Amino acid sequence: MGNILKYFSFLESISISNNMDIMESLKMWHDIILTSIGAQVVDIFDELKISREEFSDKLDIEILKDDVEFFNSLSSLGLRKSAVQKSDDFETFVNKPCKFMMIYEFDSNDLENPKYILFQVFNLTLKKWDNAKLYKTTEDIKKFYDKLSSKTIEIFDDGINYIYTTSNGNDWELQNLESENKVYQRFFRKEELQSLVDSKNITINIV
Repeated sequence: MGNILKYFSFLESISISNNMDIMESLKMWHDIILTSIGAQVVDIFDELKISREEFSDKLDIEILKDDVEFFNSLSSLGLRKSAVQKSDDFETFVNKPCKFMMIYEFDSNDLENPKYILFQVFNLTLKKWDNAKLYKTTEDIKKFYDKLSSKTIEIFDDGINYIYTTSNGNDWELQNLESENKVYQRFFRKEELQSLVDSKNITINIV
Protein backbone atom coordinates (compact mmCIF):
# COMPACT_ATOMS: atom_id res chain seq x y z
CA MET A 1 0.00 0.00 0.00
CA GLY A 2 2.96 2.29 0.66
CA ASN A 3 3.97 2.21 -3.03
CA ILE A 4 0.41 2.98 -4.07
CA LEU A 5 0.26 6.03 -1.83
CA LYS A 6 3.39 7.39 -3.51
CA TYR A 7 1.36 7.74 -6.68
CA PHE A 8 -0.58 10.62 -5.21
CA SER A 9 2.41 12.96 -5.41
CA PHE A 10 2.41 12.50 -9.20
CA LEU A 11 -1.23 13.37 -9.92
CA GLU A 12 -1.64 15.11 -13.25
CA SER A 13 -3.98 18.03 -13.62
CA ILE A 14 -6.42 16.23 -15.93
CA SER A 15 -9.62 14.97 -14.35
CA ILE A 16 -11.99 12.71 -16.29
CA SER A 17 -15.71 12.80 -15.60
CA ASN A 18 -18.32 10.31 -16.68
CA ASN A 19 -19.47 10.17 -20.33
CA MET A 20 -15.97 10.99 -21.56
CA ASP A 21 -13.84 8.71 -23.75
CA ILE A 22 -11.32 7.53 -21.19
CA MET A 23 -8.74 6.33 -23.72
CA GLU A 24 -8.86 9.62 -25.59
CA SER A 25 -8.56 11.57 -22.34
CA LEU A 26 -5.42 9.66 -21.37
CA LYS A 27 -3.48 10.77 -24.43
CA MET A 28 -0.54 13.08 -23.76
CA TRP A 29 2.04 15.24 -25.49
CA HIS A 30 5.36 13.64 -26.39
CA ASP A 31 7.32 16.17 -24.32
CA ILE A 32 5.85 14.64 -21.15
CA ILE A 33 7.61 11.39 -22.04
CA LEU A 34 10.90 13.17 -22.67
CA THR A 35 10.60 15.13 -19.43
CA SER A 36 10.30 11.83 -17.54
CA ILE A 37 13.96 11.09 -18.31
CA GLY A 38 15.16 14.66 -17.87
CA ALA A 39 15.81 14.92 -21.61
CA GLN A 40 17.43 18.20 -22.64
CA VAL A 41 17.53 19.21 -26.29
CA VAL A 42 21.05 19.84 -27.64
CA ASP A 43 22.40 20.99 -31.00
CA ILE A 44 22.75 17.82 -33.05
CA PHE A 45 25.40 19.35 -35.32
CA ASP A 46 27.68 20.48 -32.51
CA GLU A 47 27.06 17.51 -30.26
CA LEU A 48 27.58 14.75 -32.86
CA LYS A 49 30.12 16.66 -34.95
CA ILE A 50 28.16 16.40 -38.18
CA SER A 51 28.17 18.93 -41.01
CA ARG A 52 25.40 21.48 -40.71
CA GLU A 53 25.55 22.03 -44.47
CA GLU A 54 25.44 18.34 -45.36
CA PHE A 55 22.82 17.20 -42.83
CA SER A 56 20.46 20.19 -42.57
CA ASP A 57 18.03 18.47 -44.96
CA LYS A 58 18.67 14.95 -43.64
CA LEU A 59 17.23 15.27 -40.13
CA ASP A 60 14.95 12.30 -40.56
CA ILE A 61 15.65 9.19 -38.53
CA GLU A 62 14.88 6.91 -41.48
CA ILE A 63 17.62 8.67 -43.46
CA LEU A 64 20.15 8.94 -40.64
CA LYS A 65 19.93 5.29 -39.66
CA ASP A 66 21.48 4.26 -43.00
CA ASP A 67 23.77 7.23 -43.57
CA VAL A 68 27.45 6.24 -43.67
CA GLU A 69 28.75 9.68 -42.68
CA PHE A 70 26.41 9.78 -39.71
CA PHE A 71 27.61 6.33 -38.65
CA ASN A 72 31.24 7.44 -39.01
CA SER A 73 30.63 10.57 -36.94
CA LEU A 74 29.13 8.50 -34.12
CA SER A 75 32.02 6.01 -34.27
CA SER A 76 34.60 8.79 -34.07
CA LEU A 77 32.95 9.91 -30.81
CA GLY A 78 32.83 6.40 -29.37
CA LEU A 79 29.07 6.17 -29.91
CA ARG A 80 26.70 3.77 -31.61
CA LYS A 81 23.04 3.88 -32.60
CA SER A 82 20.18 1.51 -31.83
CA ALA A 83 17.49 0.30 -34.20
CA VAL A 84 14.69 2.75 -34.92
CA GLN A 85 11.59 2.38 -32.75
CA LYS A 86 8.15 3.80 -33.46
CA SER A 87 5.30 4.68 -31.16
CA ASP A 88 3.10 2.53 -33.40
CA ASP A 89 5.14 -0.48 -32.22
CA PHE A 90 3.73 0.04 -28.71
CA GLU A 91 0.28 0.43 -27.23
CA THR A 92 0.98 4.05 -26.36
CA PHE A 93 -0.85 7.10 -25.04
CA VAL A 94 1.06 9.60 -27.18
CA ASN A 95 -1.31 11.90 -29.08
CA LYS A 96 0.70 11.88 -32.32
CA PRO A 97 3.04 9.37 -34.03
CA CYS A 98 6.68 9.45 -32.92
CA LYS A 99 9.84 7.58 -33.79
CA PHE A 100 13.10 7.49 -31.91
CA MET A 101 16.60 6.05 -31.90
CA MET A 102 18.83 5.60 -28.86
CA ILE A 103 22.50 6.57 -29.06
CA TYR A 104 24.77 4.69 -26.67
CA GLU A 105 28.38 4.75 -25.60
CA PHE A 106 30.07 2.24 -27.89
CA ASP A 107 30.88 -0.28 -25.13
CA SER A 108 27.50 -0.13 -23.39
CA ASN A 109 24.67 -2.56 -24.03
CA ASP A 110 21.05 -1.83 -24.85
CA LEU A 111 19.99 -2.49 -21.25
CA GLU A 112 22.00 0.50 -20.06
CA ASN A 113 20.90 4.11 -20.29
CA PRO A 114 21.64 5.77 -23.64
CA LYS A 115 23.66 8.96 -23.76
CA TYR A 116 21.24 10.54 -26.22
CA ILE A 117 17.86 9.94 -27.78
CA LEU A 118 17.10 11.09 -31.30
CA PHE A 119 13.38 11.87 -31.35
CA GLN A 120 11.06 12.78 -34.21
CA VAL A 121 7.36 13.73 -34.21
CA PHE A 122 4.79 13.58 -36.99
CA ASN A 123 3.19 16.96 -37.63
CA LEU A 124 -0.54 16.26 -37.94
CA THR A 125 -1.23 19.73 -39.37
CA LEU A 126 1.39 19.62 -42.13
CA LYS A 127 1.03 15.86 -42.61
CA LYS A 128 4.76 15.28 -42.51
CA TRP A 129 7.54 14.48 -40.04
CA ASP A 130 9.18 17.38 -38.23
CA ASN A 131 12.99 17.41 -38.15
CA ALA A 132 14.45 14.99 -35.66
CA LYS A 133 15.85 16.54 -32.48
CA LEU A 134 18.68 15.27 -30.32
CA TYR A 135 18.17 15.06 -26.55
CA LYS A 136 20.73 14.31 -23.87
CA THR A 137 19.26 11.92 -21.30
CA THR A 138 19.90 12.22 -17.58
CA GLU A 139 17.63 9.61 -15.96
CA ASP A 140 16.69 5.93 -16.18
CA ILE A 141 15.41 5.14 -19.68
CA LYS A 142 12.93 2.72 -18.11
CA LYS A 143 10.91 5.80 -17.11
CA PHE A 144 10.65 6.68 -20.79
CA TYR A 145 9.15 3.33 -21.74
CA ASP A 146 6.92 3.27 -18.66
CA LYS A 147 5.54 6.70 -19.53
CA LEU A 148 5.17 5.71 -23.16
CA SER A 149 2.92 2.71 -22.56
CA SER A 150 1.80 2.68 -18.92
CA LYS A 151 -0.90 4.60 -17.11
CA THR A 152 -2.32 4.69 -13.60
CA ILE A 153 -5.74 6.13 -12.84
CA GLU A 154 -7.51 6.75 -9.55
CA ILE A 155 -11.29 6.38 -9.57
CA PHE A 156 -13.32 8.09 -6.84
CA ASP A 157 -16.76 6.62 -6.21
CA ASP A 158 -18.85 7.38 -3.13
CA GLY A 159 -15.83 8.39 -1.07
CA ILE A 160 -13.75 5.32 -1.96
CA ASN A 161 -10.79 5.30 -4.32
CA TYR A 162 -9.82 2.53 -6.73
CA ILE A 163 -6.39 2.57 -8.35
CA TYR A 164 -5.96 0.83 -11.70
CA THR A 165 -2.86 0.45 -13.87
CA THR A 166 -2.29 -0.64 -17.44
CA SER A 167 0.79 -1.33 -19.55
CA ASN A 168 -1.03 -1.55 -22.86
CA GLY A 169 -4.25 0.45 -22.58
CA ASN A 170 -6.39 -2.65 -23.04
CA ASP A 171 -6.03 -4.47 -19.72
CA TRP A 172 -6.43 -2.69 -16.38
CA GLU A 173 -5.60 -4.17 -12.96
CA LEU A 174 -6.73 -2.97 -9.54
CA GLN A 175 -3.79 -2.11 -7.27
CA ASN A 176 -5.48 -1.58 -3.89
CA LEU A 177 -7.03 -5.05 -3.76
CA GLU A 178 -8.64 -4.44 -0.39
CA SER A 179 -11.16 -2.26 -2.25
CA GLU A 180 -12.17 -4.96 -4.73
CA ASN A 181 -15.91 -5.66 -4.94
CA LYS A 182 -18.53 -6.84 -7.43
CA VAL A 183 -18.47 -3.53 -9.30
CA TYR A 184 -14.77 -2.73 -9.05
CA GLN A 185 -13.23 -6.03 -9.99
CA ARG A 186 -9.54 -6.84 -10.04
CA PHE A 187 -9.33 -6.86 -13.85
CA PHE A 188 -11.08 -4.76 -16.50
CA ARG A 189 -10.82 -4.69 -20.27
CA LYS A 190 -10.85 -1.14 -21.63
CA GLU A 191 -14.40 -1.62 -22.94
CA GLU A 192 -15.57 -2.67 -19.48
CA LEU A 193 -13.82 0.28 -17.87
CA GLN A 194 -15.41 2.67 -20.37
CA SER A 195 -18.82 1.16 -19.69
CA LEU A 196 -18.30 1.70 -15.98
CA VAL A 197 -17.32 5.33 -16.54
CA ASP A 198 -20.42 5.87 -18.68
CA SER A 199 -22.82 4.30 -16.19
CA LYS A 200 -21.73 5.89 -12.91
CA ASN A 201 -21.22 9.40 -11.55
CA ILE A 202 -17.52 9.06 -10.81
CA THR A 203 -14.36 11.14 -11.14
CA ILE A 204 -11.07 9.84 -12.44
CA ASN A 205 -7.65 11.39 -11.86
CA ILE A 206 -4.66 10.46 -13.98
CA VAL A 207 -1.84 9.46 -11.65
